[in-house]
Amino acid sequence: MLVFQELTQKNEYMYAVDWQHPGYWINPRLEFPKNEFDEWVVPIFPNGDYYFFIHKNFEWGLLGHPWEQTITIFGKELIKCFEKHQPRMFQKVLRQG
Repeated sequence: MLVFQELTQKNEYMYAVDWQHPGYWINPRLEFPKNEFDEWVVPIFPNGDYYFFIHKNFEWGLLGHPWEQTITIFGKELIKCFEKHQPRMFQKVLRQG
């Protein structure tokens, strides 16, 4: 995702976590591991599990909730990036706080 690239340095890594499955130490500029369906092994949108993409210092992140089918974005820098780029898939705000 462009927002992750914008908020990390060239050689910086972040966490990609699939609840109760292997987690990954990823660099947003490098190829992300994919499954047999050619999809990311930790998808952005929740499809039955919790999925987290978190800055290495936990300053910001994206948390996917499987039952609500929602994504929580936290951290001022990440929120500002989403406001700046306005990805179409993130147009509906359910809660703010």
